[in-house]
Amino acid sequence: MTAASRPVADGRLLLLLHGFLGSARNLGTLAHRLAQADARLAVRAVDLPGHGAGPPLPPGADTATLARAVLDGLGAPGASGRLLLVGHSLGGRVALRLAGLAPAAVGHVTLLDVSPSPLSTQGGVSRVLAALAAAPARAASREPFRSHLRSAGLAEPVVEWLLLNLEADDAGVRWRIDRPALAALHARIAGEDLWPLVEGPRAWTLHCVRGGASPYVGGDDARRLETAGCSVATVPGAGHFLHAERPDEVACLVLAGLPSPSA
Repeated sequence: MTAASRPVADGRLLLLLHGFLGSARNLGTLAHRLAQADARLAVRAVDLPGHGAGPPLPPGADTATLARAVLDGLGAPGASGRLLLVGHSLGGRVALRLAGLAPAAVGHVTLLDVSPSPLSTQGGVSRVLAALAAAPARAASREPFRSHLRSAGLAEPVVEWLLLNLEADDAGVRWRIDRPALAALHARIAGEDLWPLVEGPRAWTLHCVRGGASPYVGGDDARRLETAGCSVATVPGAGHFLHAERPDEVACLVLAGLPSPSA
């Protein structure tokens, strides 16, 4: 777990959960903006299993596995008040699963550009996973990895984002992540339908911030979320990585969707 701000002082613990193939550091700018904007919040970002400095993925892991790992890492979250969860992409789906597993511990969930619907196993993520699988396991520097990912047709921001998963050792540079395990995780969780967690009875509030140029939360999903009592805000022109593209706007919309401290 990576602490991104001050210790918990008044029970307003806001936990940031990153997306697939990301890490807590990807949310550093957003964490800083949120902590600056509201001194009552203790903002933390965590590395999910299989990502960043998180523990290895156990066999057969799914979103419930990841959610339990987050809870275990917190110890006794109830001692710090009900959790405020903000999850981007996979992190949002883990947040929903966590709220379903421990509803008494969760006060609010914000989804960043993700819906409860099953995900497509085709398209952008499959291209990224194919490029990662074919990448060298080790090289003398980062440049061979960069060249490979570029030649696979990945956009430059995606290439640089993926390179954050490299680490140096005495023999050069290698992947910090278990690429086959992550590919298996995606195949296992893409079909999960999380709408029952949203449309069924729940005591926690729900908010969604989506990118206007992103396909991840379409009009039908947005309307279905609103019908289920989830407010939906849109950042015009922003893509899937809206928190990196427009951190100030996203921080404002996240804060606007939080329940009041007395709620």
